[in-house]
Amino acid sequence: MRFAALIALLACAPVASAGIFSPNEPCPFEIAPDGTAKPLPLNVFKLLLNERVAALNPITPEIQPGTTDIPTFKGIVARRLKNAPRTPSRAEMVGLSADLLRLGRDREVIELLTPTIRDDDPDYRLLMHLAMAHAGQGDWDLALKRTGDARDCDPPTELAGTKPEQLQWMLKVDRTYTRPWMVASRANADPKSRPAEPDVPQLFGATLPPDAIAIAQQMVLWAPLDANLLWLLGSLYLEKDQFAEAYDTLEQGRERKLTWPKFRAHHAAAETGFAKLPKVDPFETGMPDAVQDDPAPRPRGLFALVAPEQFAVVAGGFVVAVLALTALQIRKVRRRRRRPN
Repeated sequence: MRFAALIALLACAPVASAGIFSPNEPCPFEIAPDGTAKPLPLNVFKLLLNERVAALNPITPEIQPGTTDIPTFKGIVARRLKNAPRTPSRAEMVGLSADLLRLGRDREVIELLTPTIRDDDPDYRLLMHLAMAHAGQGDWDLALKRTGDARDCDPPTELAGTKPEQLQWMLKVDRTYTRPWMVASRANADPKSRPAEPDVPQLFGATLPPDAIAIAQQMVLWAPLDANLLWLLGSLYLEKDQFAEAYDTLEQGRERKLTWPKFRAHHAAAETGFAKLPKVDPFETGMPDAVQDDPAPRPRGLFALVAPEQFAVVAGGFVVAVLALTALQIRKVRRRRRRPN
């Protein structure tokens, strides 16, 4: 039942895409000296993505299964909301609205943040969260309007839990790619403008930035229900011949009911490339078969952890120490026996 509900959620969700600037979610990307971001390893990215997808599923438990007190990501966010102040300050509104977005409570975000539009000095983060909420409701015109309002504001100079260089990179991603993606999403949502033969989202134009994969990962984490962004990320992996990552990502897109011919072609290419990769046996050394075929026998058991030479030195010292202590003990016993009663 839960799996079916999750599939329905993924299939019916609007494709919201905008920056979430949460003081409770540190930026997971490492920024290089040149200002570009290093992509997350696939296992780290999937963990973060799965947490955010689960938080949007209304029947996902707030406590990890099999435990009584370990909260899930959804539970952590829900607890923060329960403890939120009734009259939040502007700074508190940033974290509060971000948490509401993570749980899919878009209408509450709209009620909370719409009055802030009339502020003399509107907050960029609040306007982007408001745009995200309108996008989540499928109101692309208002989402684009609020995005435009945010571009007229001074961007934030700090965000709790996020380093300055990480914030600058997040702002660059948000200000460069959010608005054109919303325009494309609005076109896809309208049956009159929707292309008959959809292609992979053209977010970057003719020239890919050096951190295109990290950018796509960030946008997926901002909009975890958007299957088209997964298609974009998978195609970037495929272009770089990262077949394991490409297949895993595009397989997630297939599970979300992407069936377009060009998507199926990308998925098939990734599957073919993945099938040719060396297989890994996680119960042995964790190395590919080509490495495991080394003719020299590998030590097992204790000698897989400690070299035989090291073991001989340690064991020899231990034996000497035991013999010395035994000799001392024997000497003490003999002396006692020689003493007169």
